[in-house]
Amino acid sequence: MPRFALAQPDLFAPAPTASEPPSSGRPPLDQLADLLAELRAAERLPWPDLTVAMAEEQRYLALARIAGAEGKKFAAAIMDETERLFAAAEQEAANTSAPTGSSHD
Repeated sequence: MPRFALAQPDLFAPAPTASEPPSSGRPPLDQLADLLAELRAAERLPWPDLTVAMAEEQRYLALARIAGAEGKKFAAAIMDETERLFAAAEQEAANTSAPTGSSHD
């Protein structure tokens, strides 16, 4: 029986020095610009749940670090758009869960 599963790294090996997102072959600024354009055009969050949204946040923050100062500007704008979409989702949830026609007059 092998000591490690195929995807499991050696637990006692030194930690990797840099955690870069997988390369898609496209420059980080292009990926960030595309995500920002997608979010600005969206009326709802493009991710199915909070876990996926958080993973995407980590991915674009890593891309922003790689891209430098311009990447940080994109990251700030992406965060603003994400917050706008989260607020819209919260408002929609509040509107759909509010009781209708509950007057006690």
